[in-house]
Amino acid sequence: MNFARAAARLKIAAPALSVQIRKLEEEIGVDLLAREGRGTKMTDAGRAFLTQARKSIAEAHLGASLARRAAHGEIGQLSIGYNTPTEFRVFPRVIPAFRQQAPNIHLSFHDLKTVQIIEGLKRDELDLGFVWLPVPTAGFDVRELSREPMVAVIPAAHRLANAASVSIKDLHREPLVSFRRELEPFGHHQIEELFLGVGATMNIVYELDSSPQMVNFVAMGEGCCILPDYVRSIRRDGVVFKTLKGRNFTKTLAVIKKSTRKDLAATFFDFVVAHVKEGAVGRKGRVALRRKMSKPTDPLSAAVLDGRTERS
Repeated sequence: MNFARAAARLKIAAPALSVQIRKLEEEIGVDLLAREGRGTKMTDAGRAFLTQARKSIAEAHLGASLARRAAHGEIGQLSIGYNTPTEFRVFPRVIPAFRQQAPNIHLSFHDLKTVQIIEGLKRDELDLGFVWLPVPTAGFDVRELSREPMVAVIPAAHRLANAASVSIKDLHREPLVSFRRELEPFGHHQIEELFLGVGATMNIVYELDSSPQMVNFVAMGEGCCILPDYVRSIRRDGVVFKTLKGRNFTKTLAVIKKSTRKDLAATFFDFVVAHVKEGAVGRKGRVALRRKMSKPTDPLSAAVLDGRTERS
């Protein structure tokens, strides 16, 4: 409540400060200060304005702090597209570890087919994807995570159910259950190549949307199918899984992102590759990530982050 001391703190002349305050009062339309002789008192309007002004300044500082932390990959959110095998082969090894080291990163998951994931990445609707190879690589970073042997899924009452293994020729003209061609064109083409390579004929009776659906149709005796080995994790009575003999039939699971993404998507991409390929992030990697993503959160930041998490 002293113009001279306030002006000294602001490093401006007292008359200039007085002019600025008067302009502020004219803009608002009320007196913020009551000038009584040489003294100054705050009006009720001034006290109300001061309370809100301090909150506004604090919010502005918090906004700048959160922006810097988001730029450094310490807070934010990721939209992840994935296929069914990712739930079995990648997420159990990656997600808990990432959440422990990056608790302020919100992850959202979308169960999609490969073509949908590629389109989502192109349109920036997804930040990262998990797909079967092959996929178009122009404009993308793609890293192989694991290779899955292919297995034949056979009804328990089928003539091949007791065989030690099954060949593609054994499935010549057998009723088959397959993915929809438009949803998994690359995978569909791979299976076709297997049959063409040995001169066998594919006899597709149903095209379905997911591996669990296909396994269920096999259990109902509606046909056989060829799927990656992860489907053994899908519990269903009435089916048996047989190794495919002959060539080394495998499918490759990979993580993919746009090459131009150098932000949080790149951080998670690198984390996934290191964690899956090595089985665990090395000590140096853990320390570096922890330093980068687990800095202390001030109370104001924590309040904002908690609100964001609940809304998500």
